[in-house]
Amino acid sequence: MIAMALFIIHFKGIPIFGYVLSGTFYYYLLYTVMVFNVFMGLPATQIQKRRAPPWYDYVMASVLLACVVFFLINSEPISLRMWEPPPNFIAFAAAVIVLGLGLEAGRRIGGWGYLTLLGISIVYPMFADKLPGVLAGYPITFSELVGDFAYGANGMLGLPAAMFGSLILGFYLFAGVISGLGAADFFLKLATSILGRFRGGPAKVSVLSSALFGTLSGSIIANIVGTGTYTIPAMKRMGFSPERAAAVEACSSCGGPIMPPIMGGLAFLAAIIGGYEYTTIMIAAVIPAVLYFTCLLMQIDAHAAKIGMRGLPKEEVPPVLPVLRDGWIYIVAILFLIVGLIYFRWGAITPIYAAFLMFLLTFTSRRTRMSWAKIEKALFQTASLINFGVGIFLSMSLILVGLFKTGVAAAITAWVVGLGANNLYLILAIAAVFNIMMGMVGLDTSAFIFLSVTMAPAVAAIGGVPLVACHLFLICYSVLGDVTPPVAVGAFIAASIGGANPMKTAWIAFRQAIVLFFMPFFFVLQPALVMQGTPGDIIYHLFIALLGILVLASAIEGYMVRIGRLSWWQRAVIGTGGFLIALPELRTTLIGFGMAAVVIAITELMKRAAVVRTAT
Repeated sequence: MIAMALFIIHFKGIPIFGYVLSGTFYYYLLYTVMVFNVFMGLPATQIQKRRAPPWYDYVMASVLLACVVFFLINSEPISLRMWEPPPNFIAFAAAVIVLGLGLEAGRRIGGWGYLTLLGISIVYPMFADKLPGVLAGYPITFSELVGDFAYGANGMLGLPAAMFGSLILGFYLFAGVISGLGAADFFLKLATSILGRFRGGPAKVSVLSSALFGTLSGSIIANIVGTGTYTIPAMKRMGFSPERAAAVEACSSCGGPIMPPIMGGLAFLAAIIGGYEYTTIMIAAVIPAVLYFTCLLMQIDAHAAKIGMRGLPKEEVPPVLPVLRDGWIYIVAILFLIVGLIYFRWGAITPIYAAFLMFLLTFTSRRTRMSWAKIEKALFQTASLINFGVGIFLSMSLILVGLFKTGVAAAITAWVVGLGANNLYLILAIAAVFNIMMGMVGLDTSAFIFLSVTMAPAVAAIGGVPLVACHLFLICYSVLGDVTPPVAVGAFIAASIGGANPMKTAWIAFRQAIVLFFMPFFFVLQPALVMQGTPGDIIYHLFIALLGILVLASAIEGYMVRIGRLSWWQRAVIGTGGFLIALPELRTTLIGFGMAAVVIAITELMKRAAVVRTAT
């Protein structure tokens, strides 16, 4: 709460003893408030997850806090001279200690793969001039590296400080408060009441509830665990195989990072790196999110129709109105957040206003009335989000130092452009493959940072593509790693909940998420799909994209409404036609319509001929 208070004071420009909180002093003050809890809230191993922190966590937390207090005390000389390299042994030792503890925090969050990448980020700058080709860069000493990490504009005082000091804290508070006060349960009930009675109901509930829950958490894993424990057993009970049920949940949860209004860490990173307001990427993500979740619903409906599946029993589907009556406060709070961000343009302070409104609304009924237990749960949720953010962004500073201090970021940008022969499609394809591969091993955040400072500006310059579209492109391919074999972490976790075969689940999820493999190319090529254009253009391209996705989803599942089951050749032609319809180009759209229409016409003629033969 102290961090939130400091954030509000800074945002509002409220003077304290005649001084305004800003710059180096403000950033180090925030770190001072937040860093102690990092090792208290991030267990060293899974075994310790439900236990009290051991003695060495208290030692590391205390040492980290002491070092940051040292930075705070010396914030004025640091801001004047940046201490690159550190001016004395104490400054050097403090920076090295924070670097080491940052590595441990990164390991606890991202695992050994992420720690390995951080280790490379430390070693590489010292030998950058010895490496060949595009990897060659300007070398820096270890002293310069730790100085830039702890005291420079590329490290702790750079992107991580901007994230916490100017943007993300309010959103963490709102997400923590609304989740801690029971929003997840409400969204699950709401999704069940709306879609549960339709064929394939539990799977459709999984999609809608994951969309609603994902907009708060922005975390794929948290989404799978939070909603999958209900939706996966329900899908299995209604006839879905364990692998199919787990795959549906994994794919549904992958949409969380692109679901407004709170899209998670990658969207916040994009806003800071791109230098635009968070509202810009929030609005731009609306249509991509609609397309993605709509495609999943269409695929589920086709699969349910093909196997003759029905919805949930009537007694298991709560009426919509009572559900809304019990949880309208959550909807009001989210709508208030959206209106504040888009219409009133209050900026990063908006989610704090929304969290306060949420607090007041809880007193409108006895069921939702605030209690100490609920307050404690909400604060715990907020603290968990902050601990994760501090751990990941603190360690991430090392990657930024290596990219910018050596000059390799600009070199890689030129190399990617050259490798793609100045061809926009080829450059995007290279970036997509790289992002998926990094996401498969849990390095989606690192991959996004790397490409957003190298590839994204190049694509924006070459193709005249909006930068926000480039960032959304990267976010989409970052999350695909969670459902891409052979290392599909999200699919594996969902499989563990459903008692399914992990690899089989991963392949089914990979097929179901197919729309996310091609959709990013559409909104890079057509700005109207990221809300940049006239209302007429936006509506037209949204309609065409939805129609193409409907056709493609039918081909993927091998079943089309009113047509029935599709043979292999029908699926191939109709699938290609659906892709061409959705492709934002008039010629390809017309060709796609023609291909789909021909197959549908032939199928209808074959059906009529079969009826005539049967009658005779």
